[in-house]
Amino acid sequence: MISIPTCRDGAEHLMSYGDGVLDETTRRAIDAHLAGCARCVAFVRSYASVPAIVRDATLVTLTSEGRDALRRALSSRRH
Repeated sequence: MISIPTCRDGAEHLMSYGDGVLDETTRRAIDAHLAGCARCVAFVRSYASVPAIVRDATLVTLTSEGRDALRRALSSRRH
């Protein structure tokens, strides 16, 4: 069984863990770590919420004034 001794080691596999594509041995090791680490559980939960946050943020429709202000702001950052 792979050992996931630190939070950092588990974080390296976070995307694959969330996508459910880890091999069984690695997934079990991360599950074992999560069973004893509230900090990592909170991190996994927050990571899992990102797609919903992005989806909700992209549903906003800007007014023409908002679009113009955004274009000006982005344009000023390029120069």
